[in-house]
Amino acid sequence: MYSYLKGILSEKNADIVVIDCSGIGFELRIPLSTYDMLPDLYQDIKLYVYTYHNDEGTKLFGFFTKQEKELFKLLININRIGPKLALAILSTISLRDLISAIITNNTILVSKTPGLGKKSAERLIIELKDKIEFISELDTEQHFSDVTNSHKISSNNTVMSEVETALSSLGFKNFEIRKAMQSIKITDSALTQDIVKDCIKFIYLKRNEI
Repeated sequence: MYSYLKGILSEKNADIVVIDCSGIGFELRIPLSTYDMLPDLYQDIKLYVYTYHNDEGTKLFGFFTKQEKELFKLLININRIGPKLALAILSTISLRDLISAIITNNTILVSKTPGLGKKSAERLIIELKDKIEFISELDTEQHFSDVTNSHKISSNNTVMSEVETALSSLGFKNFEIRKAMQSIKITDSALTQDIVKDCIKFIYLKRNEI
């Protein structure tokens, strides 16, 4: 239905944004990789859009690059991987690392996504191995190097809220999130995405200790 939306960024959270296009607000669900590329509120923004239909209605998903969108489309066509899990995969593993993991059969890295076990990771790699080539050949690095003002930490309270929202949307339990946020070291220059990834690493280390 939509290829992309271009307008004013009127709302942004770690998992959802609203783009004002000539007075109409479009709500899009996004991965963390897209969130960290967003400009400040009320600035111009362009996101590539995927329209998803199911029995519950229609949902829009937004992506900073075409590569993210194309990979999302490949993921949701895999059996038992719906939009929520596909976003979790793109939020847990960077685009470049995910492509590399698929090419090199790195099931350990892929299975780090909450809700995606080893068998599902193996199936994902098998099903995407022959389809990922056209995405891996695209220059994803240039898209991100063009962004000079990535979202930086501006307020501790805001950061904690954004990180907690992102981890909750990825399926982690509240007690795990609180423990991780209290335990990791957060610098003033850290990006929200980096903090979330550090929290995920901490949670998995604690789970393996049990």
